Order: sequence, then structure tokens, then C-alpha cells
Amino acid sequence: MALSSAEHEPFFVTTGTGKDKANTDDLAQATSAWADSKTNGCKRYLSDPILAPLVYQLQKMQDEIDYLRTEISANKDKATFPGFGTSNSTALVGDTTTISGAQASAITANTAKTSMTLGTSGSTALAGDTRIPAFTADDTSVANTTKSTAITFGNFTATAGGKGTTYTLPITVVETTVVTGAKPSTTTLTKTATLTLA
Repeated sequence: MALSSAEHEPFFVTTGTGKDKANTDDLAQATSAWADSKTNGCKRYLSDPILAPLVYQLQKMQDEIDYLRTEISANKDKATFPGFGTSNSTALVGDTTTISGAQASAITANTAKTSMTLGTSGSTALAGDTRIPAFTADDTSVANTTKSTAITFGNFTATAGGKGTTYTLPITVVETTVVTGAKPSTTTLTKTATLTLA
């Protein structure tokens, strides 16, 4: 944030040729008078009931300026910011990694991928033109017996006729029963039906 414009004005100047330039002799006399007053702590001014409060406040302002000069000088002398660190009271340096190395490696590996693995297993993705596999359900509620039921759908067809178009969808259900134990066996039952849709 920029500083606001200064409102004070100089009492006099020591350069140039303007009317506000102080006379050299007057400056020399003022300098000599100040040197004399300084040796006795400005006693003459401090004992004056009118000038004393002004001198007192001028000294306070001078003390404040000296303090500010010390702080400014200390700040200008800093070569680096002293508050770098990883605690909640310090600042992170510019090249600080804010995620773990493993996370960074995982991101890099993922970015390098040009395609995903396609397939029909539980760890792969189906391609967009993959035909949906048959629905399968297993029943093991009977001891030593496993029944697997698979339902498959055929091609959806449209047949034009005199009364309009008929839409059909063939469905095939296959039940496979596997019996284990003393008399193992496997039997298959297949049933087919066609759904007619208006």
C-alpha cells in the first residue's frame, strides 16, 4: 500500500536561489546556539513555561523517529526472510513439495497413461462395442448341489406386416445342475422363449 502524501513543509532549504533558502550566517548562528544549548540539556527552553511542552513533545517525536530508523535499518539489512519452515508460524519456501513422494509418483504414472486396460474381468473396463454378457446366478442352497442359471438375449428384430411392425426379442435360459458327493452328475436344462413387443 502506497504512503499518503506528506502534509508537512520545510522550514527552510539550504540549496537553490529561492527566497526560502536560509542565510548562511543565520544557519551558522543557529548551529552554534544549538551546540551551546545541547551542552546543558536545553535548560533554558525546558524552564520556559511556553516552550517547555513543545520541546518535550519534540523530544518524544525524535525518540519515535530513532526507534523507526532502527527497525527500518534492521529490515533493510536482512538478506533472506528468516521465517521459512514447515510449522504454522513460518512460511514454506517456493520449491516445497506439499504432497508425499509416493503421491507425486502416482500422479506422474497416471498422467503418463495413454489408454486404459480393456477386457471383461473385474479389473478391466468394457469396450464401448462390447456385447453385454449373459446374466448368471448360482444357487447352493441344497447340499452337494450347485445350480447355475444363465439368461441370454438374442437379437432384437422388427418384422413389418399387414397390421404393422412386430418387434421380437428371443430369450434363452440355461440351468446347469452339478451334483457332487457319492453320485456326482451334471444336467442341463434349456428353455427358449420369444417376447413379442407392440
